[in-house]
Formats: sequence, structure tokens, C-alpha cells
Amino acid sequence: MAQKGWLIQLDKCTGCESCTIACKSENNTYPLFSPMITEEGIPTHTSWRWVIFKDSGTYPNVKKRFVTSACNHCQHPACLASCPVDAISKRSADGIVLIDQDKCIGCRYCEWACPYGVPQYNANTKKVEKCTFCVHRIDAGLKPACETTCTGRALHSEDFNISNSGQNKPDGFPDPSYTHPATRFEATTLP
Repeated sequence: MAQKGWLIQLDKCTGCESCTIACKSENNTYPLFSPMITEEGIPTHTSWRWVIFKDSGTYPNVKKRFVTSACNHCQHPACLASCPVDAISKRSADGIVLIDQDKCIGCRYCEWACPYGVPQYNANTKKVEKCTFCVHRIDAGLKPACETTCTGRALHSEDFNISNSGQNKPDGFPDPSYTHPATRFEATTLP
């Protein structure tokens, strides 16, 4: 089976979140405007791509690393295995994992099963959503919106060799042997 995947060049990500904004704009994720705030003070929104901010070191040698994150389109998706209504599928042509919104019942089992925190509950539709790898763009021969917008050129889609699953994973990234994510990381030296 062919597999699309991600290469994330960790030292090139500037934390600008242009990938997050491009994803939201391209896919019209909820809400389209400012998020509403729940009674608990939590914003209600759905983000298919986001940036994790990681601090390390001790003063005066502190570092900040940014890690862009989205669905890893795993070889063995925990979300797919947990879905009781077969709403989640993996395309054989490219390994992209999709949630059929017509079948999803919003039980959130996939959200709880995913070790990467990818599936997002949409409070408006009462269903779960996640990154689609911009499948509509892939099918048209284009790259995902997040990749084309990345100002640091840190995010790349690629034909993925699953033996590179989780390669050079940053601290805190779950054990790749569980789901075999189609994501690998690279750390380059900045000039």
C-alpha cells in the first residue's frame, strides 16, 4: 500500500502558526470566526493542525522548539480500530485516513484512542473531525495547504516509507511502535 506522510524539519519551524491558519482557512473548520467560550472558560473550536511549543534547558541556556502537529495518517490507526460504526477508513491508494461525516455518530472513541490527540470533537455538528491531508488538494495534484503556507519550509508531504515511522521523534512524541505514524522528523543545524 502506498503511503503519504509528513517530514517535519524541527529546526526550521518558527512557531508562526501559518500552517494552523492555512488549515483552518482551507477546510473551514469550526468556528469560522472567534471561538465561543464555554461556561468552564474553554474555547470551542476544531483545529486539524496546531503548533506545540516546547521549552527545554536551564537559564542561561534555554531553548524553545516548535513542533507542527496534525494527523499522522498511521499505518495502524488507533482511531480506525476504535470506531464502532466504521466511519473511519484508510485509503489504499495513499494511506490517508478519513472520517466519513455521514457515518460518524460523535461517540468520541477515536478521540480517546488516538495517542497523538488528533481527532477533534466539533461542538456544532456533534461529530469528530481531523486532518484529511487536504485530500481534495492531493486528488487535484496539489500539496496540502499547511505545507504551501509554511514560512520556514519546515513541513513537507512526501511518499512515505513506513520504516521511518517516528524517526528522530522529539521528546513527548508517543511511541511510534503503537500505530506506526506516517511522520518523521529531522533536525538541521541553523546557520
